[in-house]
Amino acid sequence: MPEESGTKKRFRRTKVAIEQDVMRAAGEMIEELGFMKVTLTGVAERAHIEPAVFYRRFANLDELFARYTKQYDYWLGNLANSIPQHLDPEETFKWILQNMVNALLANRGMQQLLVWELANTNDITKRTSQLRESVNEPLVKLLEETFKESQLEINTICSMLIASIYYLIIHKEISTFCLIDFTTEEGQKSLRIAIDQLVSMLFAHLYQKKEINQIAERLRNEGVSEDIIAKCIYLG
Repeated sequence: MPEESGTKKRFRRTKVAIEQDVMRAAGEMIEELGFMKVTLTGVAERAHIEPAVFYRRFANLDELFARYTKQYDYWLGNLANSIPQHLDPEETFKWILQNMVNALLANRGMQQLLVWELANTNDITKRTSQLRESVNEPLVKLLEETFKESQLEINTICSMLIASIYYLIIHKEISTFCLIDFTTEEGQKSLRIAIDQLVSMLFAHLYQKKEINQIAERLRNEGVSEDIIAKCIYLG
């Protein structure tokens, strides 16, 4: 029987496998530590490669981060494309915000990207935030059209709603906020209820404003003067 060799055949990863391992290692470190604490040597060690191997595939950490963040380029766009078609405008707005909460709570990498955008102004964070803004534009335009009769600053109100969702979720591990622990199921349920309540309040104002405008138009058609309409309806 032939004598077995004492040496083992060395397993060689393909280029694709190495890049996948690097991206996996980077993703794990970003989720655990945040972008600012990720190091090239740390990624290389976790991916089981030498730094020289890393440099043959990425110029530096910035190139790695740029590639990693591309998975979030259409984060909200993909969400918008999943909106059920049968929903009315109020239900649609609630659906978007509620699913934004769900998606962000489930995605530690996206949470860390938002933290990084707040803490660092660089080419990557500018690109990710500006692209997210351009993806949001159709939704913002839709809200503008829906609320054009309301006289509400709907763009700013929408920005405050979304910003508060971002902040409460990325802040939740630090402390409670207004005595609410958003790491708990109870705290997250409270957040979802509050979102629905705020959206309902916005649309209640819109419906009331539309009704008032319709009454005013009927009075005009009956020959009632603008002074009387203003006194009886708008100035109440």
